[in-house]
Formats: sequence, structure tokens, C-alpha cells
Amino acid sequence: MAEQKITDPFLDPDSKTLEDWAGTKTLSQGRQYQTEGRVHEMVRSRNGAIIAWVNETERYATAVYFKEGIQSVCTCPVGSCCKHAVAVILEYLAKPEDNRQIPDLPDDDPRPQLLANRAKSIPDLNQSVSILDFLRGYGSIAKEKPDEPKKSHLTIRDYLSGLAKEDLIDLLESFMNKFPSIRSELNERKSDYESDIGPIQLALLTDIDNISSEEAYSNLLNDGYHIPDYSQVRERMELLMTRGYPDAVVDAGSILIRKGSVQIQQSDPDDCDTVWEISSCMDLVFKALQCSNRPDHERIIFAIRVKLDDEFDICDDHTSNFLKKDYPGSEWGLVADRLFLQLGDLKYNTETGEPDSSYYRDCLVGWIVTALDHAGREQEATDLCVVEVDRTHNYARLIHRLLQNGRRDEAGTWITRGIEATLKPLPGIAAELRTIQQELWEKEGETLLIAGVWAEEFMSEPSYSTYCNLKLSSENCGVWDTVKISVMQYLKDGVLPVPGTDGKTKTHLVFGALPRVGLTDPKFFRTPGSPFIDTLIDIAIAEKQPDEILAWYDWYLRPGGGRSMYYHPEDKIADAVADQYPDRALSLWKEKLEPFKELTDPEFDKISIVYIKKIRALMKKKGMDAAWKKYLAKLRREYAEKKSLLKMLMDLEGKKIKKS
Repeated sequence: MAEQKITDPFLDPDSKTLEDWAGTKTLSQGRQYQTEGRVHEMVRSRNGAIIAWVNETERYATAVYFKEGIQSVCTCPVGSCCKHAVAVILEYLAKPEDNRQIPDLPDDDPRPQLLANRAKSIPDLNQSVSILDFLRGYGSIAKEKPDEPKKSHLTIRDYLSGLAKEDLIDLLESFMNKFPSIRSELNERKSDYESDIGPIQLALLTDIDNISSEEAYSNLLNDGYHIPDYSQVRERMELLMTRGYPDAVVDAGSILIRKGSVQIQQSDPDDCDTVWEISSCMDLVFKALQCSNRPDHERIIFAIRVKLDDEFDICDDHTSNFLKKDYPGSEWGLVADRLFLQLGDLKYNTETGEPDSSYYRDCLVGWIVTALDHAGREQEATDLCVVEVDRTHNYARLIHRLLQNGRRDEAGTWITRGIEATLKPLPGIAAELRTIQQELWEKEGETLLIAGVWAEEFMSEPSYSTYCNLKLSSENCGVWDTVKISVMQYLKDGVLPVPGTDGKTKTHLVFGALPRVGLTDPKFFRTPGSPFIDTLIDIAIAEKQPDEILAWYDWYLRPGGGRSMYYHPEDKIADAVADQYPDRALSLWKEKLEPFKELTDPEFDKISIVYIKKIRALMKKKGMDAAWKKYLAKLRREYAEKKSLLKMLMDLEGKKIKKS
């Protein structure tokens, strides 16, 4: 096939375009299918349509093409604009990056006919003849007028229309006796006609309870799968909506999201189909919520509770969009008051008998704070953050509110208190609070305090990385020359410096010039009582001090020098001292080669040749040609059984292997 041109329309769509076309959930499912390699045998028709097989519980034929935007048809139950189509588009977009071409559609390929047959049952794609022609590469897609029915042909509708009323009733009763599902459907319609939705609502809740209790799993390798079928739930929801009972659908949705989340949690982690089944039902629930006669505050509370129960973001788009709308402050005030009552009831989990998680409580508090802010009750929101902070550990939320209200001193007090409370049980939160404090000091130009933060960080983790941060921050406030002396002494003897004072304010100092800011517990400071060899070697390498490098490395090698305590830095040491001490570098590289002599895996030969190249380059650079030839001959003898390495040696010397 000819090389793809830049005008290829499939190269234009971005993630936003695909999301607008297919929806967030379908895009996510399609991306996962493409990543899992489910798209196979991709071809292109003469008209530019992309056709492929997509493997799922069975193999589906899928075609995507452009006609006033992205279009698709698929043999899956959805039929169009599905996850399989998204996967095909993403797989096609990935191919140019690998410099692969897509073959032309073969004349005998069965997929166009399969897709044309499927299109007959899709109302928006009722173009079976023209689609087939298009996929084969002829003409363009356009709806064609249906053929005129033959007058001699009697349709089923004609047949039924000709029956007498009694005969039609007899026919329906015979079908009800033969097919119980028809009797059930007619009973529901009869109940609804009589304005009694009780049986339908009860059947809906029963279906949710039964289907959500099923085990969901899929194993494509063993052809084992079970995807719970929520189609009957959707049908009952649609029936209730059609008959004007959206609130019944909303009530069912609150139960479905809780039970469905549990089902997903207990299912295969890669099972997107169950998520889609539940998500499609929740689509109808939020459609019903829009039509509900409930007051705004009740609808807002419903959306918030769904968001709290939705552990897998099944309804994230719906809840986010619904809660972004502009509601009166008075309605938000009612939301806050109702959620306050729920917060007061959060004592014990009725199922497990254990206290509710602080995470759920924190989320609920967050929504109460949001509601209070929308209601114009900001001070109450701040007070709630203070009351709940020790229970939820959300110090950051409280601190940010205090800073927004200009209460800088109080914020600083809570930063210190929060670090003390979370340092051991929740170190991640403590680190977040240290970052907030550091950003505040940076904004306020407190360079000495910032350097003090890095001094404490360095004493907790005396690595080369923290050394660089300490150096930079100390240089910014002009005290590095003083600090470096104390820092290097700490690294060499492994003993913390004795704190001093500035002689004026009695502020405790570390490293001779930096204030102790108290954001790190001294219990975490490192005091091994011996040199930090790895950091000292890294500093010497960065400052290009080969004598220091080898001095610390020799200390590292001596008996009792801590060889088992530190990493093995021979590679970077050899690279750093090669110019001034070539013999030491060559010795280190040759030592690195020794363990690979007895290993037969060709991958180890690729590692060996890296060191051999370094040895050769250094010997050539230092005029040691004779020594290189002697060493090369030694390698050929010692590696005589390693054919792949011998070939690489020959290639290195620009020679060909002679046939024996």
C-alpha cells in the first residue's frame, strides 16, 4: 500500500475529539482494549475505511470511516460508536509511530458483508447496500430509498391486521403460555396502565439485588467469563421513565450504585464490561434525576451521595456536571444541614461493627464545607475544618482556608501541629505540610528558613541529591562556605554537628549558620558513626577530584570499611578517574568482566562488550596498542566457547570471522 499522507483524516482526532464522539467511559474501555492488543488484521478499503477484528468474549468485525465526522459500524451488540471502534482508531494512530503500513482490503475478506448485515439492524445506519459498497471501495455512503415491497408479499403486520379481535387475543394467549417472558411483560404493562407501578418497582429492585449478587469474571485465556446482564434493569427503568415515574428510577439508582460498586470490587480487576453494564443503568438514573420533581437540595444530596458511594468513578462525569450547575444559596444551605445530620450519625459501620473510615468522613466533611461556602456560611465551614481536622487529618484543607482568609500565623501553628501529629502514622501528610511551609517561606523570601528545611532533610537522608539542594539554598543566602565545612565533617565522621546559637536571638543553628526549623523529627537524623562513603564519592566525582574519589574508594575496600553497607560504585569511579589514573580504571573494568566468563546467556555477552569497548578506547587513547593486542588475544582464548562474543570482538576490530 502507498505510504500514508499527512492529509489522512485519522491522524487529526485528539483525545478530546474521541471523547466527544464516544464518551469518557467508552474511550477508556477502547484505550484498554487497544493496550491489551485485542485489535488484529487491520486493513484499509479503497475509500479509506479502516477495518479490523477486535477480540472480546467473541471476535467482532469493526469498521471506522469519515463521513461528516467519525463514523463506525461493528458486529457487537452496541453496533456503532462502541469501544471496539475506539480501539481500532487508537491502534491505527499508534501504527505510524512504529513505521508500519496497513495492507489493502482483500477482495475475499468476509468482514464488509458481516458489517453490512449488522448495519440493517441499526436505525442510524440503515444503509446496508451503500455501506457494503463503501467498505468494498465503491461510491460513498448515503441512505438509499428502500425497495418498493412487492404487492404479492403479505407482511406480518398485514397478517395481524387481518385477524379478528378474538383471534388476535387467542394468538397472544397462546404465545403467553409458550413464552412466560411475554406474559410477564404484558402483566407489567397492564399494571402500569392501571397506574400501579408497585409491581414494576418491586421487580426492578429485585433484579438489582439478584444481578448485583452474581459473580463477575472474565478469563479470555481459558474462555471462561460471566458478565452480569443488566439489560432487564435498563428496560424497567426506561418503562418507569416512559410512564412518568422518574423518582422511582432515582431511588433504584441509589441502591444500584452501592451494590454495583461492591460487585465490581469483588470481580476481575480488568473487567470493564461489568462497569459498562452498571454505568449504562446509571446514565438512565441521572436522566431521571434531571426530570425529577424533587427540590434542588434533594437532587444535590442524591448526586453527592452517589459520588461518595461510587468507588470506581462509574458516574464521575454525571455527578461532576450535575454539581457544577448554579443552584440558589438557600438550597445549598439545606444540603449542608442535611449532611451535618449524616455526619453526626457516622459512628459505626452497621455491617462490620467497626468505626467508619476517616477517608469517607473526610469526603463527607469536604462536601459539607463546599455546601456551606455556596450558602455564604464561610466561617461555619472554617470552624468545621478545625473541629474535624484531628479526626480526618486533612490539615492541608484547614491551612489553605486560613491562608485564604489572611490568618497566616494560625496557619503556621496548624502546620507545626499537623506535622507532629502525622509524622509517624501518616508520613505522607507530614511531607505535604512541610512542602506547604516551604512554599510559604519561598513566597515570603525567607531564604535562611528554606535552607534550614534542606539542612534537616539532608540530615534525614544524607544523599548527593539532598546535598545539592542544601548547597543551592545555602548559596542563595550567602552562607555555603561556612555550612560546607560542617557538612563535610558530618559526612566524614557520621556524627551530627553540635547545635549552636546566633548569639542574639538564641536561635538554634545547625551546620554553623542555618536555623533549626523543627519540621523534621530529630529521631530521623542519620548518625552511623562512620563515613557516608556513597555520598562522599558522588561529591568527589561531581567536583572532579580523582584523588578524593580513590581515597574514599580505598577506604570503602579496606577490612571493616563498610563494603557490605554500601552500593558498589566501580563503574562511575572508573569513568571518573580514567584520564588521571588509567591503570586503576582498567583494573576496575577488567574486574567487572570476570563474573561474566562462565555465564552462557548471550545477553551477558552484550554487557561484557561494553566493558571491553571502554578498555580498548582507554588503551588506544593512552598509546597502549601493544597492551591492547595482548589483552585481546587473552580474551579470545578465555572466551573461545562464546561464539556471539567472539563475533562482537571481530566486529570491534573490523574483521570477519574466518570459517574453520
